[in-house]
Amino acid sequence: MEYELFLPLYHSDILVVEHCPEGYPRLAALLDCDEKFMLYRKFGFLQARILLHKQDELRELEKDLDRLDKVDQGKDPSLLKSREKDDATNGHRKKLLNDIERKFTEYGHLISYSCLIFYMHGI
Repeated sequence: MEYELFLPLYHSDILVVEHCPEGYPRLAALLDCDEKFMLYRKFGFLQARILLHKQDELRELEKDLDRLDKVDQGKDPSLLKSREKDDATNGHRKKLLNDIERKFTEYGHLISYSCLIFYMHGI
């Protein structure tokens, strides 16, 4: 009805559910009424897939770093004892470690979000 367009959404700082437009606005207002209503899907399958994917990316980078270390151990072991010397040679290890750091940070954020979501679900 047209008169509903002019009803205030709030009454003394409390959202009036019936005054919200139907659909997501009203559903959101209803869910906000009581924290017991705040139930959301955790997308556990998707979380697991993303985390497994990130783990595998990190495993691959770890393997690359191990391979690089073994090559340098045979070629010039001093590269494994001096970051400066290693960086001055070709910078492969530095780039690889930067890639590992970026992926590990992404992985850490995903783990943190997953823990938070599971905590919210009381698991």
